[in-house]
Amino acid sequence: MNTEPAYRLIEHTADMGIEARAASPEAVLVAMACGLKELMFGDSPVRERLQTQVSCSGADAVEQLVAWLNEVVYWCDQDNRVPARFAVTLHEDLQLKGTIWGEPFDPRRHAMERQVKSVTYHQACLTCGGDGCFARVYVDL
Repeated sequence: MNTEPAYRLIEHTADMGIEARAASPEAVLVAMACGLKELMFGDSPVRERLQTQVSCSGADAVEQLVAWLNEVVYWCDQDNRVPARFAVTLHEDLQLKGTIWGEPFDPRRHAMERQVKSVTYHQACLTCGGDGCFARVYVDL
């Protein structure tokens, strides 16, 4: 099985969307974060010089998805950082524990493709079934 995250960016009037498919809820959340990174920074090379633990929760899987991606946006914005890699652990009480690796933004090495204000609930979904998991969100630019 291919271990690369499977995601795609979606054009939408004033916003952009991200869709991902993966074998598990954790893998689809990681793929969505990878899509968000590409949307924001393109394919800029990033080293894993910093590591941050984040946690969030939601009343359901969609709220958890939106909260996770907004944590990634916040992590990037708060100290001008670029993510390199993500890991996610889900707990039964709808708690999500995530790890983000990356480095400070360097305009000589990193492109700033789009400034993301937030991840929205517009057409957001996260479903899992026999053929794996699918997720979609739109971001406010």
